[in-house]
Amino acid sequence: MKPVGKTVQGRVLVPGQASGPAMVLDETLSFWGGFNPVNGEIIDVHHPQHRARVGGTVLFISQSRGSAGTPGAIAETLRNGSGPAAFVLASADLNISVGVMVANRLYELNVPVVEIALTQFALIENEINIQVSEAGLISGAWLHY
Repeated sequence: MKPVGKTVQGRVLVPGQASGPAMVLDETLSFWGGFNPVNGEIIDVHHPQHRARVGGTVLFISQSRGSAGTPGAIAETLRNGSGPAAFVLASADLNISVGVMVANRLYELNVPVVEIALTQFALIENEINIQVSEAGLISGAWLHY
């Protein structure tokens, strides 16, 4: 998971490819109770990105917080088009991965989930366009060397 040029090789948890603006969450998020799957808004009033919407982003989140309801909330937000284009995690997360796998299968989507080292998160700038490849390569004009 080391940087290669302007690319970081991640570990593919759910295959797919996507691109979009980076959104780096400052804290973990409960997708069941802290998130509105109808419009993709963070509704946890204690979360630093309260009221931000994740739709169409490449969402960088260390991991989810909380409940087994997370897969359902993620599948629902992806089904209705208000979810992220991709998830990039710092730690493999079963709840996020299962939610994405279910949505990809049921709704014929192509949303990837990729794991990178937490140290790589420090290299990401919000709103920079990011591409995630089927092989888990994460690229964009965001690496600082």
